[in-house]
Amino acid sequence: MPSLLLVDDRPQNLLALQAILEPLGHELVSATSGAEALRVLLGRDDFAVILLDVQMPQLDGFETAAVIKQRERTSTIPIIFLTALSKEERHVFRGYEVGAVDYVFKPFDPEILRAKVAVFIELWEKNQQIRLQAEQLAERELAELRRASDERYRQLADAMPQIVWTSDHAGNATYYNRRWFEYTGMPEGGVDATAWSRVTHPDDLPAVLARRELTLADGSVFEVEYRFRGADGSYRWHLGRAVPIRDGSGEIDFWIGTATDIDDRKRIEEAQRFLLDAGAALSVSLDWRAGLQEAAKLAVARVADWCAVHLLEEDGSISTLAVEHADPAKLVFAKELQHRYPPDPEAERGAAEVIRSGDPQLVPDIPAGMLAAVARDEIHEQLLRQLGLRSFLCVPITARGRTLGAITFVTDESGRRLTRNDLRAAEELAARAATVIENARLYEEVERRARAARALETIADGVVLLDAEERVLLWNAAAEAMTGLRAADVLGRPAREALPGYAEHVATVDVDGRPQTVPLEIGGRELWLSFSAVRFEEGTVYAFRDLTEERALERMRAEFVATVSHELRTPLAAIYGAAVTLRRSDLVLAQEMRDRLLDVVADESDRLAQIVNDVLLASHLDSGQLQLRIETVDAARLTESVVDAARTHLPETITLSLQAPKRLPPVAADEQQLRQVLVNLVENAVKYSPDGGPIEVTLTRGERGVRWAVSDRGLGIPPAERRRVFEKFYRLDPNMTRGVGGTGLGLYICRELVRHLDGRIWVEGNGDTNGDDRGSTFFVEIPVAERRVRTKAPEKTAA
Repeated sequence: MPSLLLVDDRPQNLLALQAILEPLGHELVSATSGAEALRVLLGRDDFAVILLDVQMPQLDGFETAAVIKQRERTSTIPIIFLTALSKEERHVFRGYEVGAVDYVFKPFDPEILRAKVAVFIELWEKNQQIRLQAEQLAERELAELRRASDERYRQLADAMPQIVWTSDHAGNATYYNRRWFEYTGMPEGGVDATAWSRVTHPDDLPAVLARRELTLADGSVFEVEYRFRGADGSYRWHLGRAVPIRDGSGEIDFWIGTATDIDDRKRIEEAQRFLLDAGAALSVSLDWRAGLQEAAKLAVARVADWCAVHLLEEDGSISTLAVEHADPAKLVFAKELQHRYPPDPEAERGAAEVIRSGDPQLVPDIPAGMLAAVARDEIHEQLLRQLGLRSFLCVPITARGRTLGAITFVTDESGRRLTRNDLRAAEELAARAATVIENARLYEEVERRARAARALETIADGVVLLDAEERVLLWNAAAEAMTGLRAADVLGRPAREALPGYAEHVATVDVDGRPQTVPLEIGGRELWLSFSAVRFEEGTVYAFRDLTEERALERMRAEFVATVSHELRTPLAAIYGAAVTLRRSDLVLAQEMRDRLLDVVADESDRLAQIVNDVLLASHLDSGQLQLRIETVDAARLTESVVDAARTHLPETITLSLQAPKRLPPVAADEQQLRQVLVNLVENAVKYSPDGGPIEVTLTRGERGVRWAVSDRGLGIPPAERRRVFEKFYRLDPNMTRGVGGTGLGLYICRELVRHLDGRIWVEGNGDTNGDDRGSTFFVEIPVAERRVRTKAPEKTAA
């Protein structure tokens, strides 16, 4: 009677093996190490099979098996490895290299283990019988015994839950057990040596054939994963294994093979790999739409034959983001179908119903009536039937309780049947997609707010945001620059405390109305700010811009109009009065009177022309259209001619003198424009000396060129006003309290002409130099002409 040798370093594992194998009714010999097992085998060799643990201390299962196979007496004892190690090919091949006939992976199925051990016991017993009968019986009796042994083997194989088969030494199938026929649905009389290839998935068949050729060539153990088609047309993953059975001479007599259903494990592993790849595709960028499209491509052939992604739009419609199929021809067909029959939001099945209800749908086997139920019309139903749909799965994409869309998986000719494992994988994918979409939308919102904040910080308008309690929440850089109020001193404080004039002016600005310009006194300055206000739920936003300069310019323009009007009206009145008097026929005028009236007309006409010329010259200077002809100019001669001309019409109370050295270098200037500057300065000195006094014109060699100084003892200019006297339209005595008139353009023209001549002009009080507080001194400095100069083109200025 054969015995069984059980080798494991863990007593509890030995106890479990004894409990499983006890029903077989054979002697069970236990060893707790490889060394102890070898000692047992030294004394006996009647073991039908050795169940050997791989992972043991000191002498492991591989080393123990190698020693057993080296001894002639024990070399034929079958060894079944018991292991919890990895199923990697290198570990399995190592076991077969040392002589193992099978691997049993922990935890193992007791029924399968008993069935496998029973086969080897039966083989041992029959081999023993055959060996004995070979000595006693004739060849006929031996053959009969073998046939009986084969039948017994077939009975045992038929009882196993796995597919079991045998083949001859060339690999031609000679036997399939009952499980094979039950699974494939083939009739028992309708199989041949290659029947297995007809139910192997076409995509897996090349790899199976390649492995089969290699196994037949080198006699190694055959092991490969492939899909078998079942009787219902669906494919399930199996682990196929075959080991060679050799005769006494060591040649392969036949092969024993098994096919174990590993579909559930395979699907889980594939789903996990798919989720990793899809998660990476979703997370590679913030473009979640592109990520979902890539995930749909990954799903094809790995999870299902079809994959579609639908999104719920803001208007309640459902759009198709992606449609993918492994077959390019069917992909075109599917997209055309989506175009002709877009998702109906009111549909009772499919993506529309999943989006509406938020509940997933799983139909492992699509019934014929379902296609008619979901079809829009007869043509739609025919198209759906042409697709050969077999299995359907749809899950919602939900974030924060809101359904954003749905992911649909469908199978067709592949025969794959979607299960609850696929449903769990699809729900995990939808959850990851929802997270990515939500994160992307949050990022977009944050980025939008950041852009708005950056825009508020960079725009030229001041922006202030107040909360519902009128506390300052935002004070941008433009507001800080306009008002001089720092954001750190304003933020968080009530507007009535932080912003001067808020209660009186800003708070009264019409909300959502037209902009209003209000004056504010800030830091000792009067600012004219144009405010507009918009109110929202959480507070009020004020936008404002600084119109102080514009308002000052408008005021200056108004004053200019009034001044020019007055200045023009005075000569016109004199001309008109003289002309009317001359035209009177009832009045006889003496020749002297007529000459005086004509002189008035001529003088006032000159004055009128001068006013118009000043306005035109100022306009040309502003627009950059003034054409200058730069040449060498004799400064002394030019100044002398200006002084001589001025003396001809000086008031009796004013004296005009000129002081100049005998030698002065020529200057580079436009003679006419330089003359205009000197004339304006001398006339200004006369105009602002209403009480008379001396006016002195002095020429000297300055730091950069020739310097003119025009000094008077007139009204003088206060220090605070000295920088402003060169502004356009500015007049020191705007109300003409001392009878001093003018357009306010003279000194402005002087400054611009001197600037165009690359010179400089300034004014000082006489008290700054000689202690005399009366009057002022205007200085002009023009560069010396060091070489021949050319006409200077007009400067381009902004309009």
